Amino acid sequence: MSHPNSPTTVAMQTPPGRGGIAVFALRGPAVDAILAEAFRPCGHDRTSGAGALQLGHVVDGPRVIDQVIVARRGDLAEINIHGGPAAAAAVLHRLGDLGAIVLPASPAGQACFRPAHPAMHNPAIGAEMLEALPAAASPRVAAALTQQWSAGLSELAARVLACVSARSAAELRAAATRRAIMRRLLCPAEVVLAGAPNAGKSTLANALLGRAASIVHDRPGTTRDWVREQALLCGLPVWLTDTAGLWETPDTVDAEAVRRTRHRIAAADLVVLLGGGRVESLPAWLDELCRPGALRVLRVATKTDVAPAPPDADAAVCALTGQGLDELGLRIIEALGLGDFDARCPAAFTDRQEALLTRAADALDAGHIKQARAALGELMG
Repeated sequence: MSHPNSPTTVAMQTPPGRGGIAVFALRGPAVDAILAEAFRPCGHDRTSGAGALQLGHVVDGPRVIDQVIVARRGDLAEINIHGGPAAAAAVLHRLGDLGAIVLPASPAGQACFRPAHPAMHNPAIGAEMLEALPAAASPRVAAALTQQWSAGLSELAARVLACVSARSAAELRAAATRRAIMRRLLCPAEVVLAGAPNAGKSTLANALLGRAASIVHDRPGTTRDWVREQALLCGLPVWLTDTAGLWETPDTVDAEAVRRTRHRIAAADLVVLLGGGRVESLPAWLDELCRPGALRVLRVATKTDVAPAPPDADAAVCALTGQGLDELGLRIIEALGLGDFDARCPAAFTDRQEALLTRAADALDAGHIKQARAALGELMG
């Protein structure tokens, strides 16, 4: 804990450069006062206090500087941004204006980040975090990684090393199992929008992306090839693909467009099957892809501004008004197995970590405490 008269400082924790990820440590007695002026949490994420993670924005009065994740730990606030060097400089400037002393970062290419956290010896996890951060496509994903270094995985391993309990093996195995979630966050899922011509696929794609990536027109068949862009749903990244309409009896160019659509669907993790004001039935070829354990489909009614949503729809939206978009985003995230994602949970984010956690859990189950400690010591580095 900082002395009341000690200065409040802010320092970049990640190596400076042209990347889109930056992590800052704001530390000292004035942290609460500075965040009260500079940080506005999102309406659904106002829980604060030690150990809390909050999604929000760094602001200068009414002006939004960047979206961030803030993690609190005593008199330390860890601020994760995803806006590139210009946003990082603007955030530092704002915190400096509010009284934080901006500590200089080392030039790019020199070590300005100590892989071992001050509260524990975990240089291996710190090094792996730095290696994985460039793949983080949103502040929530960056926070999930940095939390494993400053809390999460590191705290779990340190606690079990200090004192093995009856539940230690289960906790270690659960952290190893969450590797699948972290893999999905770092290598986003493929979500394909499919349906009949003029079902509203391109309009919905643009609404979910927050920008005009696909051409929209009343004439059916405007989209002749797929358009793939990365979207953030509930703050988590997915690859979103807008496709050509699935014609019943396509010919010439349309036949090729449908072939490409089917190819994208076959490679998808999730298909959002759209019907303008109705729920589409699955074509036989798509039903075959959806056999148990294979492709998942959400059936979504669109254009609810002109037709009521049918009761058997998985979701219903009006992309023009935004009605139902948040609910659809949540349904997509849930269908991908990310509905209960919590960045604070201990989670392996590399194959090495998963293997060592599993080895330690197996050793504890067999009563081999010394071998378990050795695996966890190797995990931490």
